[in-house]
Amino acid sequence: MATNQVGPITSTLAGSPATVISFWPMPTLVIPESRYLKSFVAALREGFHRDTLRPETADSIEDVASDPEGFLQSQLHPPMHITLPNGRLGRAVPSTSLWWVEGRDFLGWANVRHDLDERLTKVGGHVGYSVRPKAQGQGHATALLAASLLWIGENLPLKKVMLTVSPSNAASIRVIEKNGGVFTAEVDHTWHPGETALQYWIDIPEKT
Repeated sequence: MATNQVGPITSTLAGSPATVISFWPMPTLVIPESRYLKSFVAALREGFHRDTLRPETADSIEDVASDPEGFLQSQLHPPMHITLPNGRLGRAVPSTSLWWVEGRDFLGWANVRHDLDERLTKVGGHVGYSVRPKAQGQGHATALLAASLLWIGENLPLKKVMLTVSPSNAASIRVIEKNGGVFTAEVDHTWHPGETALQYWIDIPEKT
């Protein structure tokens, strides 16, 4: 299970031995906890979206803000069903929510699906991730995805995972490719008729 971790960052300077520079705390991947809820709600009000396909509304933000502990339980024990693009209820695949945090500051999250159904094999894939607006452009998305892949390798039997991304989302494409993503197909978008999604596959790092 992911836990809070802090430690040094090591950088190598040209012509000199490795120099260790410590920053306390460092961003890390954690299972959602109560201590981060205040910052999570602040991120929602800042413009953070848990699901880029279904943006937050004033009502959805208030639902979390009015019952943060109830929301936390929904993250730790995901619902068995979800609303499908056609409005019907469908089975939700097993998943784990992971939060990217620094100190008590919530920075972003990843949703790791343990397997795929027919819908997710087209659009959605195994991993979705998002970074709050104030933390964007600082390398957090790349680090968050990298940490999520390590978590998968340590906790799930998956050897490779699929991610999907909009062709217009150049920033997310770069994040996926930096983490070893290999483009395999462009498919019709399940949720947005007339649009397409790019499929990428990433090999999961072997356990050390």
